[in-house]
Amino acid sequence: MLIVFDSHNRILPFASYKGLCSHFESLERHKGKGKWVFVRHSWERMMSCYKYIRAQKFPPSFRETFEQGLEKALRRESGETGKERSGQEPDILEIIKGNSRKAVFIPITPDIDVDALRQEWCKAYCKSHNYSLFDVSSPADFKESGGGHDQTS
Repeated sequence: MLIVFDSHNRILPFASYKGLCSHFESLERHKGKGKWVFVRHSWERMMSCYKYIRAQKFPPSFRETFEQGLEKALRRESGETGKERSGQEPDILEIIKGNSRKAVFIPITPDIDVDALRQEWCKAYCKSHNYSLFDVSSPADFKESGGGHDQTS
């Protein structure tokens, strides 16, 4: 069980980092800023996006950052950039952490631990937004472990 104290001192319980990540992504979508992203895309969607970005007249800084990151991920998996392969291509994980606006693209292969990356992203989100995050097995453990502000010594 995960317990989050948000900036308004509300207690938010979550069963897993997957649920917590979904909650944070929902908050970000409502803000409309897209500064924090943790999403899995199909190979086909990323190829379409790559081709679309290349065809547009976006500012060079955006195009270069996006294209370089995605090209690196596509090249890592296929050996070639911008060309579709036949067979079973992996999904691509897109991660953006805050104000950096720099997307990291990772092909999801058997050696990639998506859960560990999600956990790291959630912890970074909490730190950036001054949230307190506690990973506990039960509310009783939370109190006993001194995780709350009501601890007395």
